[in-house]
Amino acid sequence: MAKMISTKQKINKEVKNFIEDANLLFKVPISQKFPKLVVSELPFDVQLLNLSSLYRHSRKLYLKLGGVFSPKLCSTMRGLSTQDLFKNEIEYTPALSELKWMCELGYQVNGADDHIYSLLQFTEISVFHEQNHRIIWRELPPVPEEKEDVQRYLNFAESLVVTLDMALGDQLGLKLSTAFERMKVIYHPGAKDSPAKSSKAEYRKYLLGILATTYYALETMHHDDVAAAVDYVLPGQKALNRKAVKRGLTLSELFARVTNPGWQNIFWKSGQQKLQKIQAGDKADTFYLPADPLDLEEEFVVALRIFDHFGL
Repeated sequence: MAKMISTKQKINKEVKNFIEDANLLFKVPISQKFPKLVVSELPFDVQLLNLSSLYRHSRKLYLKLGGVFSPKLCSTMRGLSTQDLFKNEIEYTPALSELKWMCELGYQVNGADDHIYSLLQFTEISVFHEQNHRIIWRELPPVPEEKEDVQRYLNFAESLVVTLDMALGDQLGLKLSTAFERMKVIYHPGAKDSPAKSSKAEYRKYLLGILATTYYALETMHHDDVAAAVDYVLPGQKALNRKAVKRGLTLSELFARVTNPGWQNIFWKSGQQKLQKIQAGDKADTFYLPADPLDLEEEFVVALRIFDHFGL
């Protein structure tokens, strides 16, 4: 039997914060069970389905294209390095029961902090983010052939997915989204100054600002130059752009400058070939993003169409 913490011992801060976040999220009212949408044993999936229309819509779109979920032990490292972004299958660690046990009893066991740390190594992949990649491949115009063109194409797709991550954070609200992010269920929390509750047109302008910002970050533009670049390609909305740039640049610089280009160097060709199969029969023109990042224009039309597809 596991040794329990003495009543005289204090639960350390990390364990306490983890349990507080988990309990906050488990208390989210669940008015609907969504039996056709919920992923079994995926932590907080039913809560997110109840809280966010974007989360629900994304799940419906993924299932509609034949997407499946495979409950397998999947570490963060394996998930980020080997999950096939072009395959309609997403592996996830079925850890809901373990999380519930941790909140009810496990936090009192000696070594609870080590157990939580270990658990998080297998639950840090956002299913929402992963399924949106699969959806967006079907909505983008056809992929180009050459390496640099493909890399810009992949960066644009990633910026769309990150923008959707941030829109999800807005729908969840600052308090809950911050807890979801700390629990590694989503990647980006909401923002205090987000215009999410303004008009739809105004909010979409803001999302375009985030899209441009994250694209420039992925293209490794110097952060000091991003604000001016966003103002140039999205004129007449400087106040919104300031908010969007501030938020968009919270994208991990390590991811943008190391992880993402490293992944692309390895997988760009196989990814391009898989995209060609996915997009076979698409009669649209090949989607070339401009070599000069200040020439973004048509790309925003594509982005708005994808926002429509996700109900934004």
